Amino acid sequence: MSHTNDYDVIIVGAGFSGITAARELRFLGKKVLVLEARDRLGGRTWVDQRLGSELEMGGTYVHWHQPYVWTEITRYGLELVTAPKTEKVYWIVDDKPYSASALEFRNKLRGTVEKLLNEGRKYLPLPFQPLNNDNFREMDKITADQFIREFGLTEEEYDILHGWIASDFCGDPKEGAVTQIFRWWAFSEGNWDTQSAMISTYRLKKGTKALIEVMAVDADAEIRFSTVVKQIVQQNGTVTVKTEDGAIFNGKAAIVTVPLTTLNSIDFKPPLSFEKRAASAEGQTSKGVKVWAKVKGILEPFDALAPGWYPLCSVHLDRYIDGDTIIVGFGASSEKLDPNNSSEVEKALKVWLPDIEVIESAGHDWVKDEFTRETWPMLKPNQLTSYHQEWNTPENAVFLGGTTFANGWAGFIDGAIENGITVSRRVFNYLNDGIRHSQQYPLKNK
Repeated sequence: MSHTNDYDVIIVGAGFSGITAARELRFLGKKVLVLEARDRLGGRTWVDQRLGSELEMGGTYVHWHQPYVWTEITRYGLELVTAPKTEKVYWIVDDKPYSASALEFRNKLRGTVEKLLNEGRKYLPLPFQPLNNDNFREMDKITADQFIREFGLTEEEYDILHGWIASDFCGDPKEGAVTQIFRWWAFSEGNWDTQSAMISTYRLKKGTKALIEVMAVDADAEIRFSTVVKQIVQQNGTVTVKTEDGAIFNGKAAIVTVPLTTLNSIDFKPPLSFEKRAASAEGQTSKGVKVWAKVKGILEPFDALAPGWYPLCSVHLDRYIDGDTIIVGFGASSEKLDPNNSSEVEKALKVWLPDIEVIESAGHDWVKDEFTRETWPMLKPNQLTSYHQEWNTPENAVFLGGTTFANGWAGFIDGAIENGITVSRRVFNYLNDGIRHSQQYPLKNK
């Protein structure tokens, strides 16, 4: 049975970008509907009860150097927690295991790592204006692997840093543009400790759900879960959204916040621009895996790194529970490891810790998830320079939203919130000014 409803703005997706946009538009007096394919808020953030604990199955880390998410943490008075301080580091070079104290490891690599981090600052002096620098545009052609191969690293440094970068991409450094890592490095001020703190240390005490739930309360918008959008039609100044179950909704504008790789699964009439469709067809680099494991006994806090061709390339101890240890790890390819197969996970961990015993493991395959088909977004060479302006240019009354299209911390919760704020204001101006243009980019001619 179909039914029709009228709204000012229809938002597809109830992740951080969609909920931020809904809240901003509601504050601005607009009637908003959010359509979410899943039965929950959060998109690629998801707190689930696994291994006897509440675990973040997707996006997790936040920091005060991420201005948009920190504003929200401050607004809602949320607390942060962190894992126990790392005492030992394990790594693999030429298929051989090594270990040292965390201090020894940092001292050993600090000069090289901070030299790398400063490359980000050099090519991206204004981190929230990624296309402002011609040298940065030129570097967008180069893969992360090519960049580190040509950086004059030793074999040991290459193997270690390959694992580090592969875990940041959640994908193969041969596929990812080095400029994507520059965008992370640029915020570090060239300091390794700052970089680690920003991207992999602090999480919300009550989980990402605590933040998005309170934002959704403030949004006070109608949210329909388990509602899969199949078609978006623009005609006579109206946007009509049709769902898989036959429901029809009308709006004056729409914001589509689905992941880039799934964008082409929606039938747009008229079609999206060639560039938007091409980018979705290309997909992006991040096709990896996040693994949680409960291991027997109390382990000393550790980090572990292996080159990106290993099933797990980055692992660290997260917490203790009932006399056992919970660790979290990342691999560059979801095809190499089933996070829910504890024997596979144990085998992957034994390259560093041969006596480790995995009691249980858990994870979510975001790459096979029909509503994501990717992990966090990390672009391929030339995608940022080719598509960033186009992504941020509306198709008349249809706007794209999401962390992929952020100017700053793209790929993070911060980027999702930034873009939600930006795109909601563009939509507001579109609806209110009577001038059919966005704040930042002109409307594309049809």
